[in-house]
Amino acid sequence: MHLTAFQSGKGDCLLLSNAADTHRVLVDGGMPDAYSAHVAPALGRLRDVKKAIDLVYISHIDEDHIGGILQLLDDEVAWRVHQHQIAHGNPTHKPPAASRPPEINAIWHNAFHEQIGDNAGAIEDALAAAAPVLSGADIEKLREAGVAQADLASSVRQAIQVSRRVGVNQLNIPLNTPAEHKLMMRRAGQVPISLGGMTFTILGPTAAHLTKLRVDWNNWLKANTKALTAIRGAARVDEDRLRTGDVAAVMRTLQLQAESFGHPDSVTPPNLASLTLLVEQGARSVLLTGDARGDQIVDGLRASGRLSGASFRVDVLKVPHHGSENNIDSDFCDAVIAKDYVFCGNGEHLNPDLRVVEMMGRRRMSVGGTFKFWFNSSDAVSEKPDAAAHMKEVAAVVAQLQKNSKRKMSSKFLTAGSSLKIC
Repeated sequence: MHLTAFQSGKGDCLLLSNAADTHRVLVDGGMPDAYSAHVAPALGRLRDVKKAIDLVYISHIDEDHIGGILQLLDDEVAWRVHQHQIAHGNPTHKPPAASRPPEINAIWHNAFHEQIGDNAGAIEDALAAAAPVLSGADIEKLREAGVAQADLASSVRQAIQVSRRVGVNQLNIPLNTPAEHKLMMRRAGQVPISLGGMTFTILGPTAAHLTKLRVDWNNWLKANTKALTAIRGAARVDEDRLRTGDVAAVMRTLQLQAESFGHPDSVTPPNLASLTLLVEQGARSVLLTGDARGDQIVDGLRASGRLSGASFRVDVLKVPHHGSENNIDSDFCDAVIAKDYVFCGNGEHLNPDLRVVEMMGRRRMSVGGTFKFWFNSSDAVSEKPDAAAHMKEVAAVVAQLQKNSKRKMSSKFLTAGSSLKIC
């Protein structure tokens, strides 16, 4: 198998192909702007040589995973509109600026409304209303909550838009065919899914994970309905106050509304529902983890019969959740042993986490054998100063690990261009 990691902002975007390079899987899409700058041109070159994307796999609905996929689908819609104009008497219609994506044969995407049920629209509405209020507050913790909810509101909206784009009334891309168009998840008695000689084993989510996610989301909605009503009721009053210059009164209202939404951690993240896959061809294997928690990945390996002892060996591990400390502990590092560790993240939100990078390096050294850390960013390509500074710190930690490893460990950072070829 072959794996390429793209520069994708703070998110994930990889391209996996089989050994013969006859079948390709796009793994998430990264952030929309990064997709347009770094991924779209590469996919456009695939279309130029008539190579398709056999599967688009969206691990979960966070914007840094799904945002680029929505941009890809929007680009395809724009090209179809252009073709229609040309074919129906408008030869001067200008082609879209973006490269046209390759043909997409299938998509795996657990739609937000399918995961959540009837309250999906209400949750989307609540997030959209709450985010600007929270981010306008003058309390740091509440502002953090605003940023978090703005990101989440954007992710939910994009997930719903992706579902509409791939539907029969728009692009008509087959959705979740192996699951009979239902949710992709680990089920009892499942068999691996084949594509171009590769086999895909679903490790998660489980029905229990999705039930918990649904309950948590709906509890959040119930808890915040009152605050949402207050925001809407105050909107017209705020408009009048702004017209009369009473900005201080507006800010006091914003703060009170923001406080009613509580702590940043009250927003339920969709990471719990990450679609996690073990991909194998011959003796080669790749573990694709999205933003899943380490213990869930280990549970999935055990349930699928791949982890029966203390550890499971894999050729390539896509490190969960950009190397966040919230998803990775020493038990996971000891249970999953890789030759190549792929970290996706550009330093935003302090990911990859310095302690995680160091822990993974040290735990891996204790096992023996050579291994390599790959990073799809660096201080040279991270555009935000704080993110670039963090990536510089990551590089320093990695350099010290390599020095201590006695040549067991090597590394590669993306310092120029758009992609790294992992294998």
